[in-house]
Amino acid sequence: MSETNRQRVCLPDQGALAAGAVPQRFVVPVRLAQHEYDIHVGVGLLDELGKLWPPTMGRRAAVISASTVGGLYADRCLRALQGAGWQTVLLRVPDGEASKTLAQAERLYTGCLEAGLDRSSTVFALGGGVVGDLAGFVAATYMRGLPFVQVPTTLLAQVDASVGGKTAVDLPQGKNLVGVFHQPALVAIDVGTLQTLPDRELQAGMAEIVKHAAIADESMFGWLEKTAERLLERDMALLSPLVARNCQIKAAVVEADPLEKGVRACLNYGHTVGHAVEAGAGEWDLRHGEAVAWGIVAEARLAVRLGLSVPEVADRQEKLLRRLGLIRGPLSLDMDRARQSLMHDKKVVGGAVRLPLVPEIGRFVIQERAPLDELVKALEELATG
Repeated sequence: MSETNRQRVCLPDQGALAAGAVPQRFVVPVRLAQHEYDIHVGVGLLDELGKLWPPTMGRRAAVISASTVGGLYADRCLRALQGAGWQTVLLRVPDGEASKTLAQAERLYTGCLEAGLDRSSTVFALGGGVVGDLAGFVAATYMRGLPFVQVPTTLLAQVDASVGGKTAVDLPQGKNLVGVFHQPALVAIDVGTLQTLPDRELQAGMAEIVKHAAIADESMFGWLEKTAERLLERDMALLSPLVARNCQIKAAVVEADPLEKGVRACLNYGHTVGHAVEAGAGEWDLRHGEAVAWGIVAEARLAVRLGLSVPEVADRQEKLLRRLGLIRGPLSLDMDRARQSLMHDKKVVGGAVRLPLVPEIGRFVIQERAPLDELVKALEELATG
């Protein structure tokens, strides 16, 4: 995983940054062997969407969005696209993970057909990770593939889900069981949309940012320790470069491993235990980012237990996650369900599990055979504080 082909985004010194400073704009290139695209980051990009991706071969476009986000931002997107010459249709889906189904995909296919979309058309995904996954899946499979533009509106989607080309829908038996890799033609991140994001959703997105810092950027981790409270106050002059820097980290991983065959496993840091926490949370309605945060805590402690790290490294991660409002403990879980989820993880083979661990902030190792019983102990510790 190398970032030698791009200039690193510099995170500003908050002490030298005047209140009310104008947020910068950034372009992060993603260069894959068979596909290239750019990630644009800044405030006000929704109003420039038609300029960022103008009609060329065809003029028909579908904007796919969920109910809440569509009510907030669809009109701005439609005006921007229509002003550039796009002929648009807005297709809405209900909020939430329940929309990621083959039935909803079929409804969207019908909407695209009725609107006259053909292979020269474009799909725009306006919303969080659910919309990005679903709209990307529809774009990948409608008429054997249309270009699609990611327009993520949640922090989690902006720094993680919108970059990398993973699209999917769920089956009753589990999440993301039907999907395809389909890289976006463009990612347009209007950081201003974070102003309307509920506090808990903003905090949930911070978990992926902490993950990126822990596995790949010690200086960003230290910067987060200095700026945590101001980030939660939604200072756009800080959030814009932070989002861009995280996109750089994700882009470097995707370039090194576009089809998730090797080093991309580092992005699963915190997710092995995190998925078990989600399974055991049940009625407590834990957000994905909150579950990942707990997973980071458990897996950081596991690294110490295995002699790969020292307690200070685990403590720094936990303290930062607490300051960002992601860890409030001890955790209430259906522990039997959580254990079962962990033991049936697809990465478990012969009583051991392959997962990334952090020996020191800013660096990861892939632990090929971490003992499953030790991972279960780390999970159980979460319920006792």
